[in-house]
Amino acid sequence: MVMPNLLLRSSWRFFTRHPWQLGLTLLSIALGAAVMIAVDLATHSAAQSFQQSVNTLASPMTHEIKAVQGRIPDAFYRQLRVEWGYRASLPELELPLTIKGVHYRLLGLDPFAAALPASSLGALDAGVFTRLLTEADSVIAPTQSGLQRGQVIQAGERSFRIIALADLVQSDLLLGDLATVQGNTLGLSRIQLKLTAAEAQSLQARLPPHLKLESFAQQQAVFGQMTGAFNTNLLAMSLLAILVGAFLVYNTMTFSVLQRRQSFAITRMLGVTAGQLFRHLLLEACVLGLVGSALGVLLGVLLGQGLLVLVTQTISDLYVTVSPTDLLITPALAIKGSCITLVAVLLATLAPALEAARVAPVQVQRRSSLEQTNQSLSSKLALAGLVLIFSSALLMMSSGQQLVLGFTGLFLLIVGYSLLIPWVLRKLLKLLQRLNAQFAQAQWLVALALRSLEASLSRTSLAIIALTVAVSATIGVSMMIGSFRASVADWLKLTLPSDVYVSALSADASRVEGSLAPIWLERVKTLPELASLSTGFSTRLTVEGMPLPTLVLQPGAQSQRGFEFLQNTPSNAWQRFEQAEGILVSEPFAYHYQRAVGASVQLATETAGLIKLPILGVFRDYSSTQGMLVLPRGLYERYWAERGMSSLGLTLKPGTNPALVQDKLKVWANDLQSAEQSLVIRSNQEIRDNSLQVFDRTFAITHVLRVLVLIVAFVGVFSALMALFLEKGREFAILRATGFTPKQVQALVLGQAALLGLLAGVLAWPLGWLMSVLLIEIINQRSFGWTMQTYFFASIPLQALLLAVIAALLASLYPVHRIGQFSIREGLDGR
Repeated sequence: MVMPNLLLRSSWRFFTRHPWQLGLTLLSIALGAAVMIAVDLATHSAAQSFQQSVNTLASPMTHEIKAVQGRIPDAFYRQLRVEWGYRASLPELELPLTIKGVHYRLLGLDPFAAALPASSLGALDAGVFTRLLTEADSVIAPTQSGLQRGQVIQAGERSFRIIALADLVQSDLLLGDLATVQGNTLGLSRIQLKLTAAEAQSLQARLPPHLKLESFAQQQAVFGQMTGAFNTNLLAMSLLAILVGAFLVYNTMTFSVLQRRQSFAITRMLGVTAGQLFRHLLLEACVLGLVGSALGVLLGVLLGQGLLVLVTQTISDLYVTVSPTDLLITPALAIKGSCITLVAVLLATLAPALEAARVAPVQVQRRSSLEQTNQSLSSKLALAGLVLIFSSALLMMSSGQQLVLGFTGLFLLIVGYSLLIPWVLRKLLKLLQRLNAQFAQAQWLVALALRSLEASLSRTSLAIIALTVAVSATIGVSMMIGSFRASVADWLKLTLPSDVYVSALSADASRVEGSLAPIWLERVKTLPELASLSTGFSTRLTVEGMPLPTLVLQPGAQSQRGFEFLQNTPSNAWQRFEQAEGILVSEPFAYHYQRAVGASVQLATETAGLIKLPILGVFRDYSSTQGMLVLPRGLYERYWAERGMSSLGLTLKPGTNPALVQDKLKVWANDLQSAEQSLVIRSNQEIRDNSLQVFDRTFAITHVLRVLVLIVAFVGVFSALMALFLEKGREFAILRATGFTPKQVQALVLGQAALLGLLAGVLAWPLGWLMSVLLIEIINQRSFGWTMQTYFFASIPLQALLLAVIAALLASLYPVHRIGQFSIREGLDGR
């Protein structure tokens, strides 16, 4: 026990004497863990929020009935419960509500229809339920909503009074009696039921065509399928932070081994074996990893609350409406994040621990031993890096549509390129030294900075690698997002051929859904400015066993211009579509389901059971990651009973001012629009602008994660510069003693920092370009099924280079400040 205790005391003494190094090590670990844990928490909480919204009161219900369009008639509920005998049923009516700019959902239900779990309603006594049923316009609000008991809230022409607060499962949910919420409103939003599999099958056969039965388990499975690629992309960005953090931990542990080489030599001479030293360093890393992970969990919770808002906003924009809730923190998520972080820390410590263990004591005492070893290894690491890059290319080409293998190939590329950097850095620094020597007025300060940086590569190369990876991620993701945005903008110009659109919206006004009143079609046809008219009906059909978004189109003269056909679509595809001979499918559908032109698709219909329809054409589409279908109205009405319209597309005669037509339509809307129907009248330019705003919101979380990765790298650069300051105190003191002024020494360190950032920025260019190619050509297609044009933005690499230099200079400010206050006597004494 003597030897292990000796090592433990040695480690304790080292870290207590170097608190900055300990703090930066823990911060590097904590930041990497925090990003991953925050993403995990946000995506998990968003999924739980969807599950809660599906089954709002966490009741034991298993299924729900919804109307294909509109609401469920009240008479059907009476038939379901009384005549058919489904007593375990709960009717619900949900209405949108805005209070002082904050969106809420007002849910009306019948507490006598089915047992409500007390856990979802908090400690409410019978008196509150009595008041809820007997007092007019009374509701219950969530405790966490910020609303007050007794507060009166307005909802259009109606007002409600909050009689109690409860710990409801969602903070945006207000609860009232069904009769109170209905008022003069007819119909129900849904009917929840508790059914066995046999009962569900029997009920499905009895339902009328305008109603559908869905299980909560199926809805959750569809949600998981829709958001799976999105969550995988977020996870990859968070793992990138862990990868950058691992480089920094390796850098820190290598430097700590280098600083303690004399102490290790003494302990080896006292009888400590190589195995004991190796195990001790791993134990040391394990302790640091555990403490850093614990800090990472705390930081992750704080960060996750902000990411949750961005995640739920993106899911609502792209897939299905989800309301942000509180983070759902579980021990499993915290343990998972901590374990991954701990494994990364131990792997990063493995190399310096092996190095310290196998070097003889006499070599450990030489200050140049690790530097010489690092130099001799650079060629071998470069060869290993080339092998990894080649393996990445092979994996990408042979992995088919596997998204996880695609990300694996991307990470192999990043690691392989990182292994090349030490060898490239040495060659670049030697080249820069030769170039500097060519000048007649050779800059001695530049030469000194170059030689000093080259002599310290074993400590600084990992910081350069971390900054290179972070900056290359900025370049690659920015190029991808820029190309995607430009492709979407070009697509929007093509896909909106009409001048003005009248659209029915969902309850939360987030997507085209519902049905326009038939009188709209009659009114619009009377417009003298109208040249052509198309109608669309947005619905979801069961395609290949899964509910998919579908557009039922009655095309106008201009409608063909709204489709960019792909995959060798024949020239007569549109004519055949107009003759109702088949369907059109989007590029994501064709990719995910592996269907091409001429293949058939199976759909579940209301009147003919399962049918197969031929694919006439594949069109470019960025509106749905699942894929979507377009059916001609004639074909749809052959197999489905619904005859509604969700949107009208108006093409105007040449010379017509669209704004004047919009004003006229808005006047009609004021006359025709009912209190429950939400519709919007927009020009094609307004729709384009709104779509690009949704696009920018969608990638907001990617920008945030990219900044977080840069912060992790910034901490690493700061740590490396502080470490050099601690190690080279004696060298700086000698420079001062030989005549260097404090400002000259500070300029030397600033020059090294600027050079470090410049090298990282330049080395990030090739990797950033390769990452953008893989993200555009492979990752995005495997994630979402669409292809896009590749655009080059010259400003992005230049901004990234500037970012790397500024990050390095900012990280050097404190070390430079410390150097300005440095004492020559203390430096020469080695303190």
